[in-house]
Amino acid sequence: MKQKKNLMILLLIAIIGVVGVTIAYFSSRATFENVFETPEYGTEYIEKFTSPDNWKPGDVTEKTLEVKNSGTVDEAVRVKVEESWISQNGTTLPLKQGDNVAADIHWINEDDWTKVTVDGEDYYYYYYNYKLTPQETTSKLLDKVTFNPLINATTSCSDTVVDGVLKRTCNSSGAGYDGATYTLKFTIETVQYNKYQEAWNTSVDIAMFKPEPEPEPTPTGVEYLAESATNPSTITSYNDASADKGKMFQFSHTVNGNTVNETRYIGDAPNNYVYFNCDEPQEGVEYNYASSCEVWRILGVFDVERTVEDPENAGQNITITETRMKLVRGTSLGTTRMWDNRNSEKYPAGSNGRNDWNGSLVQTFLTGDYYNGTGEATSNGLKASARERIDNAIFYLGGKSKASSQPYYGSTEEVYAWERGTEVYNDTRPTSWEGKVALMYPSDMYMTYAKGVNTTCYNDPNQCSSGTPTTSWVYKSNVLEGGLTVNATWFVSPYAGSSAHAFFVYGDGYLDFYGGRYTYGVRPVVYLKSDVQIFDGDGGEENPYKLK
Repeated sequence: MKQKKNLMILLLIAIIGVVGVTIAYFSSRATFENVFETPEYGTEYIEKFTSPDNWKPGDVTEKTLEVKNSGTVDEAVRVKVEESWISQNGTTLPLKQGDNVAADIHWINEDDWTKVTVDGEDYYYYYYNYKLTPQETTSKLLDKVTFNPLINATTSCSDTVVDGVLKRTCNSSGAGYDGATYTLKFTIETVQYNKYQEAWNTSVDIAMFKPEPEPEPTPTGVEYLAESATNPSTITSYNDASADKGKMFQFSHTVNGNTVNETRYIGDAPNNYVYFNCDEPQEGVEYNYASSCEVWRILGVFDVERTVEDPENAGQNITITETRMKLVRGTSLGTTRMWDNRNSEKYPAGSNGRNDWNGSLVQTFLTGDYYNGTGEATSNGLKASARERIDNAIFYLGGKSKASSQPYYGSTEEVYAWERGTEVYNDTRPTSWEGKVALMYPSDMYMTYAKGVNTTCYNDPNQCSSGTPTTSWVYKSNVLEGGLTVNATWFVSPYAGSSAHAFFVYGDGYLDFYGGRYTYGVRPVVYLKSDVQIFDGDGGEENPYKLK
């Protein structure tokens, strides 16, 4: 038994030994080299300066200084400024003579730089107010230095008499600013931005970002056209060599003792085309103005009245005046229309209608189906884009009557005045109406003949056919582009000599009146809101203005 136990122990030891020999382990060894690169730190100064060798009082020397961050680290910037005057004799002169600085440094961009003086020192600092990011350059600190002309020279003079002639000789004493040397020394200091207060021991606040400059306000369409109406009021002739015939001309009218200033497009081919009454854009589809919009024409810019609620008295209205663009549809609507045909129960059969704009056939159509794009105007009425750009305006409804012996209704200036007057049929018709859509005035057409465009049509619209009416862009778009069977177009103005007639322009170009039940062309007119902007286009037929 004893022998067996020993054998078992030896065997166990042997097994353990074998295990011990065959045990292995996995190991590896790697060396990593970690490189930390510091960013590049760099500063450049940009200077423009040529040292003058004969700097006289009153002389101006250009001197500019900018600092550029040429590295990759955000920087703070300050510039140490030292000035000195050393006389010809080698003495130090003060920087001022009395109240006048000897060298007048013209610092600029002072909103970008902060000046800090140092107690007891004759130097000072200019801190750049904003963090300077890599590759960014500061604004200029100065742009010129002037030798103050008020500085007096220091001279000594002596008199001598030669052949009876007094001769005075003056020489610089060498003790003043004449003959002296002026030194303007700049020391540019930069430090990484997040350490500037600690490094410079300053309480100056250097902002992280330079504020974006306030954008120039986008001009309204009215302002844009006014700025581009390069024809000054001194131009009285359309054919003036300095007149730009594509742009608006200025007019000044006297009505009821008041002066009215306007700008209008005149002649036969002004740049007054504008995209209007456009379809809404579709997501993901490139917008095509030519196929999505109608082309209208700008008649001009006018002061327009409308009624608004009084902000100081609830429930009460006041009349305000705004300067607004007036647009007319590029051509007549697709069919001719009656001005009015109210000849049912209230009026006998065959009546010419009633020349009261309120409730007239053309007025109810324009402010109803046409404005809303409904009914018979579904395909060519106003769309949402047009409705949101227009607002109410007061239209004048003054008219004119004449005896059979009178050959005309007046010159265009006289027509303009009676449109805004109070002469109406039997004093029973309204003299004004407020709404969003109406028709042109007679003067809107005949003013296009002004300033020498066509004196016959301008001086006597009733005789315009004896002139050349095609010199008016309104006439051309009324008749030649309208494509109507009856080449005549209604105006908003009623004739004051009867109950049923309204004014129109006939196909030959002359102004006349006729019964409202006759069908002529209709061209809607609107006043844009005063804040509507022109953002593109040049107004030409191939590149109409675009609105927003």
